Amino acid sequence: MLTKRDIYKTLSRFPLFCRHYFRIIPDLFFFLSGMYRRLNIITCLLLIAACGTYAQTDSIHIIKVRFLYGSKPKHMAKKSEPKYFGGLHGGHVTIEVDSIDYGFEPANGFHVIAHRKNFKSDFVARKAPVPRYGEGSKMTTILIPLTAQQYALINEVHACYCANTPYDYAFFGMRCAASAEHILEIIGLSKPKGITSTILTTFYPKKLRKRLLKLASRNHYQVIRQEGRQTRVWEKD
Repeated sequence: MLTKRDIYKTLSRFPLFCRHYFRIIPDLFFFLSGMYRRLNIITCLLLIAACGTYAQTDSIHIIKVRFLYGSKPKHMAKKSEPKYFGGLHGGHVTIEVDSIDYGFEPANGFHVIAHRKNFKSDFVARKAPVPRYGEGSKMTTILIPLTAQQYALINEVHACYCANTPYDYAFFGMRCAASAEHILEIIGLSKPKGITSTILTTFYPKKLRKRLLKLASRNHYQVIRQEGRQTRVWEKD
């Protein structure tokens, strides 16, 4: 560590008239060093305070977007394996928030074209991790962080939709994938497109899954995969 003695020793090598002008250098050097150290401490304290404020106002919450893949029975298992709606282009999408799994589903059948009043649909909330699907189902779960504002908003949307289903479930209309995309648009995770455009661009779950997997890859979000049983042909990404 540099001391005043070291500085005076160096200055003693200069001529006498130079040393007369340089005699204030040691004191000036240590005065500035002290200021620098104090500024560093103040800066650190300000950063800690800022981080604490940020953590309080914009805390992170995690949602889980779950995808069941479309599938059909293998030829050798047609008698033991059921057929699912949509086949290879079927599947399902739900969004889990705070261990509650939310999904849009048909109720008492479904319409081919959406009705404005007579809805055959339901927005369902189930306690996780109770499995929605049979054992050996092919699944992908994408974990997405939310800000405090997004978290509050998605909870408001889910509470509202569970109390009053907002639209009909129809083959040519809103289904699980389009509904999930619409909710992600509301909270700012997807670009707003409007209901009609959302239906057209998210006609089945694979469309949304591909977009969210790209988002996860860009932002290094965690992705959990579960392989399906060998008695079915499963949809691929």
